[in-house]
Amino acid sequence: MNIADIIAGTELTVSTLIDNMPVRLKTKAISVMDGALLVEPMKYHGVPIPAATQATADAVIQPVGEKHSFNLESVVPYENWNDTYYLLRGTEIITEIENQRKAERYVINVLGKAVINHNTTVSAIIYDISIRGLSLLLGKSASANVGDMVRLTFKPEGYSKAFELTLYVVRNFKIGTYEAVGCKMRGIESSLMSYIINVKRQKEEIRKAQSQSRVLVRDESALPEE
Repeated sequence: MNIADIIAGTELTVSTLIDNMPVRLKTKAISVMDGALLVEPMKYHGVPIPAATQATADAVIQPVGEKHSFNLESVVPYENWNDTYYLLRGTEIITEIENQRKAERYVINVLGKAVINHNTTVSAIIYDISIRGLSLLLGKSASANVGDMVRLTFKPEGYSKAFELTLYVVRNFKIGTYEAVGCKMRGIESSLMSYIINVKRQKEEIRKAQSQSRVLVRDESALPEE
């Protein structure tokens, strides 16, 4: 996630050095300008802070409360509207926890129906799922932005009852050439938890079978010729 993906109105905390002293300043996202995030004025003791080429920023995406941290490669003053605003450029810091989150996802490719912000109904493919969230490929001409609410309904093969989930979009990205959205669940029911555990078990059985197959092939090739 790039910091320019942060939506307007999101509050940020920027950490930087001023006179070799660590300083944390509150600001708010305004818009995107020239590939950078334009934020509100940041002042230290009433004075606009200087430009920086090394800083960090923390943002909490509402209404989901998802925290994202960014490594800022530049903090550039932008003089306008009788004040000093700032242009931030940087990318998200991927932590070990984030890597673990990604590793826990399981590809399922299940068709479902999504209602975006109570007013747009589209078909959707659930690309992958975990106990924390899922990734969606939305139908043609449909889109969702960070912070949007999605009401998702889907019924996996072999299940008599459909699952109904309330999700919030936390990031936009691509799966191959397709636009996708990463969503966070608002709570998880026991039935859905059982489904995810079952998907995990099936994936592990497939990997185990494939691993055994590769071992058998290597053992056969190692036999001496008669």
